[in-house]
Amino acid sequence: MALTPAAGGGESSTSPGPIPASGLANAEIRWDGFDPQAYVRHNYADLRADDREILCRTRDFFAGAKLSDARCVDVGSGANLYPALSLLPFAHTVDLCEWSTSNVRWLRQQVDGYDPMWDPYWQVCAEHPRYAALTDPRQRLAQVGRVSRTSVFDLPRHAWDAGTMFFVACSISADRAEAEHAIVRFLRALRPGSPFAVAVMLGSAGYHVGRHSFPAVALGRAEVVAGIAAGAYDVDVHEERPRPPLRDGYVSMLLTTGRTRG
Repeated sequence: MALTPAAGGGESSTSPGPIPASGLANAEIRWDGFDPQAYVRHNYADLRADDREILCRTRDFFAGAKLSDARCVDVGSGANLYPALSLLPFAHTVDLCEWSTSNVRWLRQQVDGYDPMWDPYWQVCAEHPRYAALTDPRQRLAQVGRVSRTSVFDLPRHAWDAGTMFFVACSISADRAEAEHAIVRFLRALRPGSPFAVAVMLGSAGYHVGRHSFPAVALGRAEVVAGIAAGAYDVDVHEERPRPPLRDGYVSMLLTTGRTRG
C-alpha cells in the first residue's frame, strides 16, 4: 500500500532523541519499528483520569446509540484495547484494523486473551448496565474480535455499523492533508447513520515510543470538528486537558462523537 496508518490509542513515552522532521509523510515512516510493549507501559499500565473520562463518555454514547449485533470497527488500533472494549456489548464482530506488523502481532495476542492490566478499563465500562450485562468480556473479545493488517486509507466504503478511531489522524504523519484524509476515509467506511467516536491529540509536536520517535500534526480543535462535521451529524465534542499531561508537546485530548451522513 502506498499509504499506511500509524498505531492508534494515545501517544507515547518520553525517550532521548529528536522528533522527526516536520514534513515527514506517512509512507516514509518505519511503522514496523513501533514497540507496543513500551507504548503500553507508558500510556496504559495505569488508568489515567483523562483516559477514564474519555472512556466514560464513549461508553455512554454507544450505550445510548441503540446498537445491537452490529458490525463494528476500530481503526488504527495500535497497542490500545479500550476503544474496542467500548464496542463489545453491541458487536456481532469487531474488526481491529492496524498497519504496523508489531502492533498486529500484539493485538492478536490480546484479542485471544487480554492482559489483566485492561481489567480496570473494562470495570469503567461495566459501571453502565448495558456493559455490566456482559459478564465475560475477555471471552467475548476472543469470539468477536478480528485483527487485520489494514490501512486507514484503504478502508472499504459503508462496511461497518459503528466505529472508533482513537489518536490516529493526529499521529500517522506530519502531513495535515493526510490527517484530514484519514478522518474522511474513516467516516466513509461506516454506513449512513452509524454512531462513531473519534479522539485526537490537539497541538501535538510528535512523540517517542521506546527508542524511536514518530511525527504528528499539531491539529486545532476547530479544524478537527469542521472536518468531522462535514461527514456527520449530531456531533458532540469534549476537550480533556490532562493534569499532569501524559508527555510534553501537546495541548489536550479531543473526543468527538456523532453519526455519519449518507
